[in-house]
Amino acid sequence: MRAALERQGMFVVPGDRIGVIEEFLPGPGTYVRDGEIRAANVGFLLLNMNARRVSVFRPTKLKGAACVPRPGHVVVGEVSETQQTYSLARIWMVSSRHLSGFFTGLLHISNVGLRVRNMFNVARPGDILRARVLSVKNRVCHLSLADRRLGVIYAFCSNCGELLKARRDKKLICEACGSLELRKLASDYGEAPL
Repeated sequence: MRAALERQGMFVVPGDRIGVIEEFLPGPGTYVRDGEIRAANVGFLLLNMNARRVSVFRPTKLKGAACVPRPGHVVVGEVSETQQTYSLARIWMVSSRHLSGFFTGLLHISNVGLRVRNMFNVARPGDILRARVLSVKNRVCHLSLADRRLGVIYAFCSNCGELLKARRDKKLICEACGSLELRKLASDYGEAPL
């Protein structure tokens, strides 16, 4: 009971664990998963001890609040994994705002904007990419590269790790080892500020 009162007014973000259903009833701005009450949006924790209800109060204007990727936002992140049909990215920038942590982004081959056979010709681990958020489900941002401004903004050689240079034919070359590679490049490849 005392520990719960100490959390009163605490700032929470979506997915933060607030309590368990044996302790409180879920209120507005919360959801229940596996018996745990979690924050559904960004806001401040409100505990009604008389009704044993917990909710997340979301002020109309949060000054200096956490930046959370939403559908339509342009995000920047580092590719952490690439498989045949998808890539995962660690999003660390929304629009021009750096995040204190990171979100996970999922880029499916159908959202690249080009006809490609596998994702290894789109993005590889270590690459920095710019993408648009299509939707957010279970704290995973589903991404799209279907725009000429979107795509890989910095790519690194799969052999030696050096920064790749773009050629006129849209292929990338490693000046250190001579390796040629393909990516879905953004229109400002190699020039984008981070």
